[in-house]
Amino acid sequence: MLTKKAQYAFRALTVLAKRQIEGVKDDMTLWMSAREICAQSPMSVKFLEQILVELRAGGVVKSRRGPQGGHALSMPSDEVKMAKVMRLMDGPIAPLACVSLHYYERCDDCVEDDCGLHRMMADVRDAQLAILEHRTLSDLLNS
Repeated sequence: MLTKKAQYAFRALTVLAKRQIEGVKDDMTLWMSAREICAQSPMSVKFLEQILVELRAGGVVKSRRGPQGGHALSMPSDEVKMAKVMRLMDGPIAPLACVSLHYYERCDDCVEDDCGLHRMMADVRDAQLAILEHRTLSDLLNS
């Protein structure tokens, strides 16, 4: 299930992507404050600021201070993978830790090679990733 945090991250990134796509040549106008983002997609400014810190740490957005500062995408919107943002916000995409590609943890009481649930959840993970690894922020704008 997608958390509110991830939903807000996608909403904020969509606002930043639209700003980027507007094709504004003046670099100063690409930058948006958290308040400006919230004006276009209502959410808590404080919560958004926390989300933007994580997105910046993950390399999805860039930020700068000052009166002409704010936040902007650090790459074109068609390079921002849905799976990356989901992992930054919510952690593992896999339904079980024992099938996670990036957050693997072995189950204490399970023999993975002989576990039907493990095999089924690996299929679920693969189906999700087949979509999420190939969809980008641009797809949110075009849908």
